[in-house]
Amino acid sequence: MTNSLAFIVVEDRQNKPLLLCRESAARAGEPLIVLSGIDAGPGYERLCRSYVHLSSNPPEFEKICFRRYFLLSEYLRAHPEHREFVLIDSDVLLFRGVGAHIRRVAGKADFSGSYMRPDDGWDPCQISPHVSYWTAAGLQQFIAFLLNTYATSSGRRKLRAIAARFAARGVRGGVSDMTLLHLWAHASGNAAPINRVFGGRMIDHNINGGRNLLANEFQGRGGAKRLVFVDGQPCVVTPAGDMVNVMALHFQGSAKIAMAHVLHGRVHTVAALTYGLLLARRAKNWAFGVRLLGQRAVNGGRFAGAAGPK
Repeated sequence: MTNSLAFIVVEDRQNKPLLLCRESAARAGEPLIVLSGIDAGPGYERLCRSYVHLSSNPPEFEKICFRRYFLLSEYLRAHPEHREFVLIDSDVLLFRGVGAHIRRVAGKADFSGSYMRPDDGWDPCQISPHVSYWTAAGLQQFIAFLLNTYATSSGRRKLRAIAARFAARGVRGGVSDMTLLHLWAHASGNAAPINRVFGGRMIDHNINGGRNLLANEFQGRGGAKRLVFVDGQPCVVTPAGDMVNVMALHFQGSAKIAMAHVLHGRVHTVAALTYGLLLARRAKNWAFGVRLLGQRAVNGGRFAGAAGPK
């Protein structure tokens, strides 16, 4: 095992978020590996043959998300020295001390991902890998679970039931790689969240709004978490006014436009940009819900992709 915990991005495009992610990793002193290939091997081909689409996102998008685990597996086969690593998305900024923090928060787990704890009776059954700790053995266990779930009738029934709950609420989403991560993590005892506050530090689930692992966990400003820089290191602020050091920030969706501003400490610009994005997101989600509920009234409540042989 190497002393440094490798950070790996699976991204076959050269874009601005990836450049900013690289810059943040360099500033943080963390080694960053970018996997830009697209040949994911026979395991991925097997998944594509059994895949059932149960998401409001395009099938091509969901398959690309699944593909990264197989690309990682192929890379680790050629680089067995990486017995543990951190998978990150290209829309993540890393900050000083993140590698040591992740080692401590993950402990002896084979996997630790990010999620928001349900507080209103609605559990989307998702764990996000945007900043996630893995062992090589854990990755192989997840891939086996993933393939088995899509290849068996019992696995597909479970996924259809989750998709139906999204349809019943009229919200975007459905089944994705995050769904399979949730099911596997809970079944394997690897469900401890990487984004919990630990030792006065935290990994961000989503910069949009004050929620992290818990609802209203941090103060908001504009449409994002309120950020304060102390000695060049970003902090978030609890409702009680306590500072928590940020080890990684996730700029989900259109919030990517704020990445450069955070990296260079322009927190007021971030607040203004994310407030406008918040208003646009609310309008988009409202329109989607109205459209989906109208479709359900016509087709008897079936979710797109939910029908068909079991």
